[in-house]
Amino acid sequence: MDINRVFLIHLFTNLTENYNCTFMKKIVLLFVLAFTFFSCDDGDLTLDEIDLTTSATVDACSTASGVTLLFKINSAETLILEVPNDLLINEVTEDTDTPRVSPLNSESSCFYRSFESNITSGYFCDELPSDIAITLEYTAVSGSVEVITEEVIEGTTLTGYKHTILLTNVVFTGDNGQDVRYNEFPYGEFETTL
Repeated sequence: MDINRVFLIHLFTNLTENYNCTFMKKIVLLFVLAFTFFSCDDGDLTLDEIDLTTSATVDACSTASGVTLLFKINSAETLILEVPNDLLINEVTEDTDTPRVSPLNSESSCFYRSFESNITSGYFCDELPSDIAITLEYTAVSGSVEVITEEVIEGTTLTGYKHTILLTNVVFTGDNGQDVRYNEFPYGEFETTL
């Protein structure tokens, strides 16, 4: 009789331990799943500010008067500006208070793009386009492009024209729905040749 009693006690103890172990495994699994679902980010990249003002210079595939595509590159980031062909012309603006103006999102376009890897001017200037993936894009949906043009004189010889480009009251909207706003955003300076 004692052997049966010991066997039953041992059997009951094992069943209870297995039940508690299974129950504990379920609780741990529940916590792991809850942590996974509630702590994961949705993966959207966000941008607090667009800062290519000091780290990149304005470049283009052509330096002729009437250039329409400008870009600034900083490793895997770029700021692209498309303007009408009568904005960057070899003609001095009469007064710094009256720049040539082109509205964004109609006559002109501006895009901030972040890429999967570093890019070069070849991304814009090569005949065959590059296939580097864009990871984040912001588009200027409002604002203006303002250009002040001055002569570039070396010694006594006119060698070209310097265009100072400013984006005003610009709103960049990301493909993630986030907005980045600037009252004044200095795009930079660009020189055209004669």
